[in-house]
Amino acid sequence: MDVVVPAHNEEFGITACLDRLAESIEVNRVVVVANGCVDRTAELARAHPSAPLVVEVPEPGKAAALNAGDALCVDFPRAYLDADIELRGADLDALAAATREPGVAAAMPAARLDLTGASWAVRRYYAVWQRLPSVHRAASGRGVYVLTRDAHERLFPLPPDLISDDGHVSSTVPDRAVVPSAVVTVAAPRDLRSLVRRRQRVHRGNAHIQQSSAAGTGLATMVTLVRTRQAYVVDVAVFVAVTLLARVLVSTRGEQVGWGTDQSSRAPVRT
Repeated sequence: MDVVVPAHNEEFGITACLDRLAESIEVNRVVVVANGCVDRTAELARAHPSAPLVVEVPEPGKAAALNAGDALCVDFPRAYLDADIELRGADLDALAAATREPGVAAAMPAARLDLTGASWAVRRYYAVWQRLPSVHRAASGRGVYVLTRDAHERLFPLPPDLISDDGHVSSTVPDRAVVPSAVVTVAAPRDLRSLVRRRQRVHRGNAHIQQSSAAGTGLATMVTLVRTRQAYVVDVAVFVAVTLLARVLVSTRGEQVGWGTDQSSRAPVRT
């Protein structure tokens, strides 16, 4: 298996990412694409004992970085993994194994949300978000997916203006599987402002691939969550407010193609 790691200013996480990849028994080649970096991401990647192939791209942009790394890969299955996620090498191996099953063209892990340090409003939002059926079916928000050759041919090269690559997987590769035994840890934004920014990026990405970001978030779903006591009324109120605000901001401020990194989830937690 070959792995592409797009990395934008990831000097504080790239070494740990490569450490985890080195634990895999499936990985043959790792390509780190340092794009638009003004830090030591490329330097630290080159110094790693696993000797990944490191490519530097001057402009920031995830789609272009993925295409650049993909062009240097040979083997399948092929993994695409954000540098800032936490996924064990054994879990990546489980995803690769899943793509060898009949009828599976893409595989992604189950997601575990880390709410450490998150504000009250952020926790209320995710109390609803985690219970949406669409969240468990989609490839979005996990930061990693593994493709067969067939799925790769459907997806690559990626459109240069693509914002959500994993959303593109969801809309293009219906024959995908979520592997429950493989778990990726996704850090939630720490504050409300960062959460709204993250949701703006999701809405922009969905607009690019013409995928509704409102799927499973309508009134009927909200009422069901409250009626079945899966969420409180205040949770739903926060969720709806954040969702509407993010959509309004996207419609009034236009689109962005570069990275939308959430720095709040990387800051040290105050104790």
